[in-house]
Amino acid sequence: MKIGLSLGGGGARGYAHIGVLYALEEARINIDLINGASIGAIVGGAYALYGTSDKLQRIAAGQVNKMHLHYSNVFQNTHVNNALLRNWLLQAACNISSLRASVYSHKRNLKALDFIFGEHLFSDTRIPFSAAAVDIISGKTVSINEGKLVDGVLPSISIPGIFPPVARDGFLLVDGGVLSNVPVRELHNQGADFVIGVGLGPNDLVRTTSNGFSIVTYVDLLKGEALEQAELESSDFGFTVQLPGFDMLKFEGYEKAIAKGYETAQHYLPQLERKLDESRSL
Repeated sequence: MKIGLSLGGGGARGYAHIGVLYALEEARINIDLINGASIGAIVGGAYALYGTSDKLQRIAAGQVNKMHLHYSNVFQNTHVNNALLRNWLLQAACNISSLRASVYSHKRNLKALDFIFGEHLFSDTRIPFSAAAVDIISGKTVSINEGKLVDGVLPSISIPGIFPPVARDGFLLVDGGVLSNVPVRELHNQGADFVIGVGLGPNDLVRTTSNGFSIVTYVDLLKGEALEQAELESSDFGFTVQLPGFDMLKFEGYEKAIAKGYETAQHYLPQLERKLDESRSL
């Protein structure tokens, strides 16, 4: 039985995936296929390449110490949550200085991805891995699994409006979380018999409808929640790591996120192991 692991997006909350991987290692649950969207693609790709959560923890510490990755200055006075980026983009429409292809270039992203993956290829990974992105021309989710890891993961973290879309193989690609924040279905399509889906939460946007922007943002939040829930329900076993109050734009809190991911996975392990046993017996 091929076990797949699908890791969801959520900015700096994605370090929780490292804790989940550590718990799965302890339980001797071997992963045969792995994919992810956004930060889930980064963590999933690194795990597929290096094969141990310990290595990922060292990478996280080194990256935070050397690269100081955070983008909070762009989102001043905005409540941070999974819908924040869309919320900010809506409000940016009233600010002519923000009306350009993207707020940031990919310079910092490429530096960060190079720190993790270097010149390694998808074919170098110990576990078959794919990164989920969305083609804004066709409106479909695309699974990337060939070429350099840096080049393949970059589209999956290209948040629309914040970073420019990436042209690749006739597609114009943006962050996989736009349509498939936990890309479970893609792993089923790739031959996984049992897929574990891991989301990141909560979506703690203040739910208000006091003005036009808040109404549109709230509706978009509802759509995003519904899409992610549908993805998790399509998995054979899914759960969400809840990180209330954790700033998804500040990467310095990686240790707290890793610990919460481990604690959450430990809580769900008995249920997961029962489901795996049932599937193996069929």
